[in-house]
Amino acid sequence: MVAVGLCYNNMGQRFSSEQQQIQEKLSLGATPKMASARLIRDSIRAALIPTVDSAKTVGLVSLPGMMSGLIFAGIDPVKAIKYQIMVTFMLLSTASLSTIIAGYLTYLKFFNARHQLVVTQLKKRA
Repeated sequence: MVAVGLCYNNMGQRFSSEQQQIQEKLSLGATPKMASARLIRDSIRAALIPTVDSAKTVGLVSLPGMMSGLIFAGIDPVKAIKYQIMVTFMLLSTASLSTIIAGYLTYLKFFNARHQLVVTQLKKRA
C-alpha cells in the first residue's frame, strides 16, 4: 500500500513538473503511453525504494517476528531463515506487482479522450 501511494504521489508531481516535455512528445505524434513511459518507469522505481531498502536490512539490523518466533519455538535456524527469505520475496513481489499495475492503470487518468494532457486535474491535485 505504501509503495502504491508513493507511486501515485510521484506520478502526480512528475506529470505536473514535466508537463511541457509530455506535451511536446504528444505533439510529435507519440501516444500517451509513449509520452509518459519514462515518467511511469521512474515513478515505479522511486516508489519501490523504501520496500527494497527494508528488505536489505532483514536479519542484519532487525530480526523479523516470524523468524525469531520460529527460532524460539525450537525450529532449526536455517529453516527459519529460509521461511523468512520466502516471506521477504513475497512482500517484494507483491509490492512490485501492485505498483507496476497501479502505475500503468493510472497514467491514462492524466489524459482525456483525445489524448491531451489534462492540466486542470493536475492543478487540483497540487
